[in-house]
Amino acid sequence: MLQSMLLAALLILACTAIHYGALRFATRIVDPAAHPRRCLFISVSLITAAHIIEAAIYASAFWVAVHQIDIGSLQLAQDPTANLYPMDYFYFALVNLTTLGRGDLQPSGHLRFLTGISAFHGFLLITASGGYLLQVMSGKNPFRK
Repeated sequence: MLQSMLLAALLILACTAIHYGALRFATRIVDPAAHPRRCLFISVSLITAAHIIEAAIYASAFWVAVHQIDIGSLQLAQDPTANLYPMDYFYFALVNLTTLGRGDLQPSGHLRFLTGISAFHGFLLITASGGYLLQVMSGKNPFRK
């Protein structure tokens, strides 16, 4: 359990830093008062890229958790004996980070804790992205006074 808690803390720190950096970078290159449509496009593109990178980091962590530190397993609900591929881990990370939770892949052991943390963290990151985009759409430049 300690391993999954430490891994969760590391993931939260790393992905939050990436997300914050993406939002700060977007703020430096947008001026919503002058070009609202272009700024919205740029902001959405950078935020989407950040979320994809974060999902890839979580997918890598899920793979490491299963194959290297053995804190649980991940398997298809319909066929628990089927082999999973890297895209399956990426898909699982995206489903969890977006809090969709489809249930076609099922974690076991302490990987369930990491899965729950990823959903909670994904919700926070999506909320931060939404708040940022609302400010851009209202003509404000986030992070600027």
